[in-house]
Amino acid sequence: MTQLTESLWGDECFSAIAVQKPFGEMMNVVMKDTAPPLFYILGTLWGRIFGFWEISLRTLSFLLVFGAAFFSALIIYHLQKSKKLAVLVGLLSLTIPFLEPFAFEWRMYALLTFTIMGSAYFFLKRSWTLYILFTAAALYTHHFALFTLLSQGVWFLISEFNWKKPKTYLSQLKPFLIVGALYLPWLYPMYRQIKMVQSGGFWLEAPTLKELADLMSKFFTGGVEKSLRLPVAVTAGILLLFKDWKRVSKSFLELLFVFVGPMLLSFIVSYLVTPVFYDRYLLATTVGFTILIGLGTKKYFQVLLLALVILYGVISFNQFTHPQKAPFRNLAESVKSQLEEGDFLINHNGRAHHLWESKYYGIPAPIYNPGEPLPFYVGTAQMSDDDTIRVLPDVKRIGVISDLGEDVNLPGYHKTTSKKFDNLEFSWWGKNQAN
Repeated sequence: MTQLTESLWGDECFSAIAVQKPFGEMMNVVMKDTAPPLFYILGTLWGRIFGFWEISLRTLSFLLVFGAAFFSALIIYHLQKSKKLAVLVGLLSLTIPFLEPFAFEWRMYALLTFTIMGSAYFFLKRSWTLYILFTAAALYTHHFALFTLLSQGVWFLISEFNWKKPKTYLSQLKPFLIVGALYLPWLYPMYRQIKMVQSGGFWLEAPTLKELADLMSKFFTGGVEKSLRLPVAVTAGILLLFKDWKRVSKSFLELLFVFVGPMLLSFIVSYLVTPVFYDRYLLATTVGFTILIGLGTKKYFQVLLLALVILYGVISFNQFTHPQKAPFRNLAESVKSQLEEGDFLINHNGRAHHLWESKYYGIPAPIYNPGEPLPFYVGTAQMSDDDTIRVLPDVKRIGVISDLGEDVNLPGYHKTTSKKFDNLEFSWWGKNQAN
C-alpha cells in the first residue's frame, strides 16, 4: 500500500463524486461549494479518459506537482543558466516532505501549486501571454491565487512601473487588466462563496502571530519533523548567507515578495474579513522557499543542497510507502460481504462523518444527526435530503460507520459485533426486544 493506492478520504471522495456528474450538475455543485471550477473541469476530462479510480485520479495530482517542481527548475535556470543547480532545486521542490502528501491527494491543491508556479515563472520572464494564461488558470482554481496576483502587481508597481508617463499607464498594466477581465465572470460566484463561508460556520479561525511564525518555519524547513528542523534550518541558512548575492539579489527580492506576500496577505485578511489562513492553500510558498534557498548557490556549497535533496527524498519516500489515510476501501469490502436484506447503514458523527467515502465505495449510509444542523464544511454543496436522518428506521439491524473510540449510542438498539479498521470502526446493532 502506498499513497497512490490508499483509500480516498472524505474531501477526495467529495471531489471524485462531483467530477463524475454530468457537466451541468457538476457546475451546480461547484457554485454551492467554496472553490472555483477549473479543478473540477479538468478532473471531469481526466476521469472520462483515464477513469475515476484512486490511482488514475492521484496520478493527475502527481503530474501537476511534478510540473510545479519543473517550473522551479526553470526559474533557477532562467536566472543562473546552470543546469546542475536547476536540477538540484527541481528535485528539492519535488521532494519537499510537506508538499509530498498533496502530490497524491485528489484535491485542487496540486493544480493551484502548478498554476501559481507557472504564473511566477512567466512573471519573472515578463512573458505576458503565458503569464496571463497561468494566472487566470490559478484564479479559476482557488481564491488564494488572488493573493499571488496582488503580490505580483504590487512588486510590478514598485520596481518597474513608469509613473512619469501617465499616457502609458494602461499599456503597462495591460497584462493585469486582461487577467482581471478574464476573471470577471467568476466575481459574483466568488462573492457568493465568500458569503457562504462567512455565514455558514466555517471551521477556520483567525491565526495568531505564533502560528504565522510556525508556518514560515515549517515551510523554510520543508515540513520535516521537529527533531530535524534545526539542522535543516542551519543548512538552509548557510545556503542563504553564502549565495552569490551580487548576481541574484534583485531576483531574490522579487521572488521573496511574490512567494511570501500571499502568506502575509492571507494572514491580514483573516483578521479584517474572514479567517482563510491555512497551510495547504499556500503550497506554492513552500516551493518558493526551496527556490530562495537554492538560488545563487555557489558551486562549492551545492553539496549542501544535494544533502537536503537526499534528506527530503528519504523522508518523502517513507511517507509515500507508509500512507496515513483511513482504509475505508477495506471497510466497504467487509460491509458488502455482510449485508443482508433489510439492513440499514448510517454514518454516526455529523461533524466528522464519512458520507462521501461511503458513497464513493458503494455503501450508501446517511448521516445520523439527531441534534444541531450540520456545519457548512461537511460538504453540504452536494448533499440531498436523503443524506441525513434525524430518526432511526425501524429495522432489525443497523450498521454503523464511526471513528474509533467514538461514543455511539442508538436508542432502541444494542451493539452486537464490531470490527476495527485502523482509526475507523464498523459495528452492527440489533433491535432491542420488547419486554
